[in-house]
Amino acid sequence: MYKLLLLILFSLLIFSCSDKVKKKSIIIEKSLDLQVQEAYKEGLKALEENDALFAARKFNEVEILYPQSEFAPKSLLMAAYSYYSDDYYEDCIEELERFLRVYPKRKNQDYAYYLLGISYYEQIVDEKKDLFPILKSKEYFEYILENYPNTEYAFDASFKIELINDMLAAK
Repeated sequence: MYKLLLLILFSLLIFSCSDKVKKKSIIIEKSLDLQVQEAYKEGLKALEENDALFAARKFNEVEILYPQSEFAPKSLLMAAYSYYSDDYYEDCIEELERFLRVYPKRKNQDYAYYLLGISYYEQIVDEKKDLFPILKSKEYFEYILENYPNTEYAFDASFKIELINDMLAAK
């Protein structure tokens, strides 16, 4: 009985230590452009699925992979929008300020300033407690009216300035 038990135990030990199917790691090299496009598409897909933080990470990956590509400034704006869509206003503001600093001559400057104004505007809690978001949002909305008066953002910016002026008058 002892030998049979020892034989069963020994066979279980041998079979449990045996290798199962070996997985092979295959590295497929992709071109840099293809990696950038895939990361951008993954970011868009994550944004559609309401996973804003993962989307922002994928959009930032695009800029890190190839900062000179046509996707880099667009992906930086998309990262900012991803943060904005999930109420991460400070992260959104950081991304937008970096966009304006790194890509000062690119198109969509009006959108960047508008999103900056909206990000500060959304942080307004009470005009009696903190004036900083009120004043910053007003500053960006006025900048839009001065520099981009014929854009789609100018109308909303003027409306927001009226609301901000009402808040300041109430104070």
